[in-house]
Amino acid sequence: MRIVVIRHSIRNRGGDRLVLDYCSYLVQKGHGIVYWTNEVNTHFPIDPRIQIKQIPYPQKRGTIRFALSTKFDADIVLVDLVAMSVFASIPNGKKIVYLAQDDDRTYYSSPLLRFMMEIIYRIAFWLFRVRAIAVSDYLKEKLERLAKGRVKSVSNGIDHRIFYHEDKSRYATEKKASIAIVLFARSDFHKGLDVGIKAVEELARLRGVKDWELWVIGDENANINVEGLKIKKWGLLKSEALRGVLSAADIYLSPSRHEGFGLMQLEAMACGCVMITTKAFSLVENELNGLVCPIEDWQSLARALNRVLSDSGLFERLRQNGLKLAKNYSIDKSRVQFEKTLLEFVQK
Repeated sequence: MRIVVIRHSIRNRGGDRLVLDYCSYLVQKGHGIVYWTNEVNTHFPIDPRIQIKQIPYPQKRGTIRFALSTKFDADIVLVDLVAMSVFASIPNGKKIVYLAQDDDRTYYSSPLLRFMMEIIYRIAFWLFRVRAIAVSDYLKEKLERLAKGRVKSVSNGIDHRIFYHEDKSRYATEKKASIAIVLFARSDFHKGLDVGIKAVEELARLRGVKDWELWVIGDENANINVEGLKIKKWGLLKSEALRGVLSAADIYLSPSRHEGFGLMQLEAMACGCVMITTKAFSLVENELNGLVCPIEDWQSLARALNRVLSDSGLFERLRQNGLKLAKNYSIDKSRVQFEKTLLEFVQK
């Protein structure tokens, strides 16, 4: 297959890593990949066989102009934003495949912007009849309400060669308290950082701050201040360092409003973290392999954290079952299924 990828930027986000991983696998299998982007600023490895090309027009409006005006000599044109699928469909028609890593409508808090995204989804699926690959069965079910029969599911997976529990992580020496709670800091509305901060503040009110501390991964500029609480900001971490930090930590707090899959959460479970999450992370079963709370309910999240901190038996049961859940999802299987699905699209 000849495959073109259009993404505005390649940064240090989970979505960037997934697309690069799939592209690397596809070029290893003999397919040609041309990856058009306006910005490369990442610590993720890029396979040298992937042709990275600079979009000739600057800024986001330049990426949109490029998608609207360029007809590609390719079998597949892969995009991962629904709006980009509309733009690129105008010159490229049925070659477009939308890799849906989340529901783009959930990115916005504004009802007006959500309504506009709903219109864009309808244009993509009803007018241009775009085909899609969803990263989870849950997301596939949502999208199929608009594109019945044109959405395939290829579940994300963990690279178990990278993400596993390190029994003696060197990062354990960074602990200043007996328990470390991890919070991923990213400002996107659907990630729920504001909810997570409120949950941490409520936990401090419920039990004090003597026996636990907060480890923040991601945005080092996130404004998190709780009186007396020890806070360690790790910033953006490469995969091996992320494994070490997650292995040394004890609990992962996931306050998301929506997740297409929840890869980082699953990687945290593979590294031995107990998962405290909202219903947005659909893979977790409440009381079996994590504690699940209503979306935006920071008080419930705080109570769940307090339960796990207070009950060592519950902590260990959730931890062991979380490790078992994570083993069911392998990136090796995902890569094979992704290639198979693209080939099916080309042959139809």
